[in-house]
Amino acid sequence: MSPGALAATRALAVLDFFTANSGRAFTLSELSAGLEINLASLSSVLRSLTDAGYLVRHPRHKTYELGPALVAAGQAAMMQHPVVELARREMQRLAEATGTECAGSVLVGNEIVILALEGRPSSRARGVALGHRLPLLPPFGQVFLAWSSAGTVDRWIARGLGERHEHLDRAHLLDALDQVAARGYAVNLSTPAIDRLKDTLSELTRHPRDQDLRARLPELVCALGDDYELLDEQPDRRYDVEMVSAPVFAADGSVTFAITMTGLAHRTGQEITEVAEQVAGAGLFVTRQIGGRMPAWVPGRRSA
Repeated sequence: MSPGALAATRALAVLDFFTANSGRAFTLSELSAGLEINLASLSSVLRSLTDAGYLVRHPRHKTYELGPALVAAGQAAMMQHPVVELARREMQRLAEATGTECAGSVLVGNEIVILALEGRPSSRARGVALGHRLPLLPPFGQVFLAWSSAGTVDRWIARGLGERHEHLDRAHLLDALDQVAARGYAVNLSTPAIDRLKDTLSELTRHPRDQDLRARLPELVCALGDDYELLDEQPDRRYDVEMVSAPVFAADGSVTFAITMTGLAHRTGQEITEVAEQVAGAGLFVTRQIGGRMPAWVPGRRSA
């Protein structure tokens, strides 16, 4: 990697670190330890970001925090992507009505990126932070894949099978996607496997450049297995729910944003359905606001 590219990569890592730790300030030494960048190299990057107004340095405490120049960048991005602010309003409404937390995410390449958080976080939401990136591997990302082409779904499954064959069943994944498309939302359960994933994400917030932690993510995602999805819930039975997700569709029918409610804990099947329909309704409301459309779904269009 060229010196210029390396400096740019480090600058992005710094901004991602502050995004994931919003509202906090850090010393040079703390940033160096968290980012695993030596003091001399990091000092140069911080100086450039401070000179440009992307960071500010406290004159007495010698700590760094996000600067005002990012406000203008954020406003420009919001104007370019109005779905984020429109969805945020619905997320706020849902969170206030249910006393939970809502996360908003998008797809960037083969990663799911958390762009917005609203509501009251719970201990169950540990590991979820702004800017976090999760690998788009099965069974993760169903709400983004359920309306996709067979080829896109095949590539998603193939990436997962390349990671951990024994935890994934192709027929089950296809059935889960069909049910998500039919209902308009995904319901996922709390399991020991997802607790391990959240613990690793919490560690990554503190040590974002730890390659060992980052390398664990694909395996942890694929290890969620078939118990991750809630399919065919019974109205009177109670379930330990991890999250409920629903899509926002773009004008071409693709999923451009996902609204995810967390912190639900133990709910009956009937209660889960009622909450999920609220989340799905919020997604469709934002879809209409941005001129999007929900694509037609054909039962059994995918072959196992």
